[in-house]
Amino acid sequence: MKHLGRSSTVLLCAAALGALAVYAAAGSGAEKPARAATGSAADMPLKDAKLNIEHNATDKDTGFQGFIDSEGWRRLAVRGPAGDVLAFEGLGSLGELGLTELFFETVEPENAKVPIGEMLAKLPAGSYTIAGPGQENGKSTGQTSGTAWLTHDIPAGPKLVSPREGARVPVRGVVARWRPVSKTITGKPVKIIAYQLIVEKDVEPHRHMIGKFGLSMYLPRSVTRIKVPGGFLQRRTAYNWEVLAIERSGNQTLSSGSFRTR
Repeated sequence: MKHLGRSSTVLLCAAALGALAVYAAAGSGAEKPARAATGSAADMPLKDAKLNIEHNATDKDTGFQGFIDSEGWRRLAVRGPAGDVLAFEGLGSLGELGLTELFFETVEPENAKVPIGEMLAKLPAGSYTIAGPGQENGKSTGQTSGTAWLTHDIPAGPKLVSPREGARVPVRGVVARWRPVSKTITGKPVKIIAYQLIVEKDVEPHRHMIGKFGLSMYLPRSVTRIKVPGGFLQRRTAYNWEVLAIERSGNQTLSSGSFRTR
C-alpha cells in the first residue's frame, strides 16, 4: 500500500526491534465482545486503544492498523470475539524500562489477491481487549488494560478533484479539492467524522531525519476544499497528495494523486 506520512511508523518499528517481541495467534474459541469499560478497578487503564481498517481506493488494497498508548507496559495481549489475536512483549533493557506508545499495521495485500471479505474474516467486528502487565522505569505497575472497537464499515474513497493527476501548478494559490463521502465501499450510508489531507515532496528525506517534507491536516467533515499554505510548495518540484475519509469507528479510506509545480 502506498501511503504518505508513514516515516514515524517505520522509525517505531526499527527502534523496537531489539526490545519488542511480537506474537500472532490464530483465533481460538469464542467469547462475547467486551464491554466499553476497561478492565477491573485495580487495572491501570490504557491512555488510548484503537483498532482500525485502512483501505486504499487508488491501489486497491486493505489492511489493519492499531494504536496503543499508556504510562508504561511490559507485555500486552490482544483478544477479540474470536479469541487471541496478537501479543507484544518488551525484551532487554528497553523492556525493563517499559514501553508506552505503539503503532502497528499489518501487511496490506491487493484486493485482487486477497478479497476484502477474506481480510475482514481475520478480525470479526466487535470489541477487542488489550491487557497485560504494566512497567515503568524497571518497576511493575500492576495490570494495564483497555478496549478497542472494530467495525467493518469501510468508507468509499474520496474522489480527488484538483489538482488533477499529473497537473503542473503554480507554487501559490493551489487549492486541494475532493468530493464528500457518504457511502461505504458496499454502498451503505456512512457517517464521516473527518478528512485528512497529506501533501509530501516526492523525495527521500535525509536518512537520519524523522518524517518527510510535507504537511498533514485533519479537517472537519464539512470541509472538502482547502488552500495549500503559501510558502510550502517549491518551484519545479514533484509532490504526492492524498485525502483520507475517516468514519466514526476510525476506519479510513484514502485516494491519492500527484502533481508538479512550475
